[in-house]
Amino acid sequence: MPVPDIRRCRIVLVTTAVAALLLTLGSVAEPLRLPAVIGDHMVLQRDKPAPLWGWADAGITVTVEAFGQTHEAVADESGWWSVTFAPLDAGGPHTVAIAVGDETRVLEDVWVGEVWLCSGQSNMDMRLRKVDDAESEVAAAHHDQLRLFRVERAIADTPQDDVDARWVKSNPDDARNFSAVGYFFGRELQQELGVPVGVIHTAYGGTPAEAWTPLGAMQEAEALRPILDRHQRRVEKYEAEKAAYDAALEAVQREARADEQKSGSVAEAVIEPPEAPTPPTARYAPAGLYHAMVCPLRPFALRGFVWYQGESNVWRARQYEPLLRALIASWRKDWGDDALPFAVVQLPGYTSPPRVPPAVSSWPELRDSQRAVAESDPNVGLIVTIDHGDSTDIHPTAKQPVAERVTRWALATAYGRDVLPSGPALRDWRVEGDRMMLTFDHAGSTLTTRDGGSMRGFVIAGPDMKFRWAVAEVVAPDTLAVSEAKVPDPRAVRYAWDDDPAWANLTNAEGLPASPFRTDDWPGVTDDSR
Repeated sequence: MPVPDIRRCRIVLVTTAVAALLLTLGSVAEPLRLPAVIGDHMVLQRDKPAPLWGWADAGITVTVEAFGQTHEAVADESGWWSVTFAPLDAGGPHTVAIAVGDETRVLEDVWVGEVWLCSGQSNMDMRLRKVDDAESEVAAAHHDQLRLFRVERAIADTPQDDVDARWVKSNPDDARNFSAVGYFFGRELQQELGVPVGVIHTAYGGTPAEAWTPLGAMQEAEALRPILDRHQRRVEKYEAEKAAYDAALEAVQREARADEQKSGSVAEAVIEPPEAPTPPTARYAPAGLYHAMVCPLRPFALRGFVWYQGESNVWRARQYEPLLRALIASWRKDWGDDALPFAVVQLPGYTSPPRVPPAVSSWPELRDSQRAVAESDPNVGLIVTIDHGDSTDIHPTAKQPVAERVTRWALATAYGRDVLPSGPALRDWRVEGDRMMLTFDHAGSTLTTRDGGSMRGFVIAGPDMKFRWAVAEVVAPDTLAVSEAKVPDPRAVRYAWDDDPAWANLTNAEGLPASPFRTDDWPGVTDDSR
């Protein structure tokens, strides 16, 4: 498969002083510059073409030698060059020699194995030092075959060509500030596969999915146009307020200067300035984080992505489904593979459990959007975490189980292992008299409960669309019958449909929890939130 052209993702930022110097000198020699993602201690993806790139003087020939292969490239008019190595076998350490004229840069301790990119907001960004058993986990973080690459937080209005980061061997000092989910996933995967693993951590707390999605992908989707329109209105409002503020400030300053001239005293001339307007929140800007924290990494070869985000989109949960689809499709397009594995960590439980059967709520609607995306794509995995949430904290600290489930899904999906990728996933349903019959994929040997008790978390409704708590019984290893005596004509069933459904207990025999789901498409609280 051809490697995508990354030149459209590059810009050069210069200060006014540097720009003047360039005009004076005509050009500035830059014998060799490499992006941060290509350096000592890196892991290259095995069994795929491996692109390397950088910048040099325009027109100069760059020779790259490694892995028994030699490749040459000529830097284009902007200085950009790239080479692509034929698929590589796992192993190392290797050296990579990059020669430009009389200069040769040698990259040391380079390995070939598996590479995954982990992104999202605060639950992905939660550092190892903050999770359960943090002290012992950090102390044990010496893993020579696990390499970490943490991208510093950044925002940009336009696509950038590099990030602030470096590859390191896993060690306590660096691992403690690495994504806990990313670290645990990388550690488990390395132990399971027995090959080097590189994990890229590029996450930013409190950010919506649109900040991680290219503008073009949102412009092409009618359902996502409101995101761009809303941001444009915020920008225009700020610009108008800023213009008024600048004018008011100038007037105040003129008045202060006039008073100073009259009084001859600066102290007597002090006048209270107007309050400055608040600019649109940069980390919420569409594509702002994609430009700065994702775009510069392409097309560094990857096995797949892990995505843990959604809290900032809860109030627009219905819109999240097309948004997540656009994000996934655009990232895959950037990496030149429309089937790259993509794990979606479902939102954990948060806030208190309900006292009456729930009908509508924004958190389960967001989870349902995540489920719908995964359900429609065999290479998108849903990682259920409702049993490891925290009703009082939006940032649950039990991150080891999350990573274990990501690893299980990756082994089944990306590596063909004969393991169940997840807990029970609703496949279809039908009405039989006064019961709803639900059939599940990934039921394993049988459907059961986490605690061995009766099934909890099911509600059922008739034509009146009023939900009541329901009884669910196993009638076949992969099938449940759900009913309630006061609902003789059932039309819909929902499971774990609440902000914090930790009490819901459907699992398979392997102990993996079922995802929240619904069989209906009745109106939700976020349907009109755009």
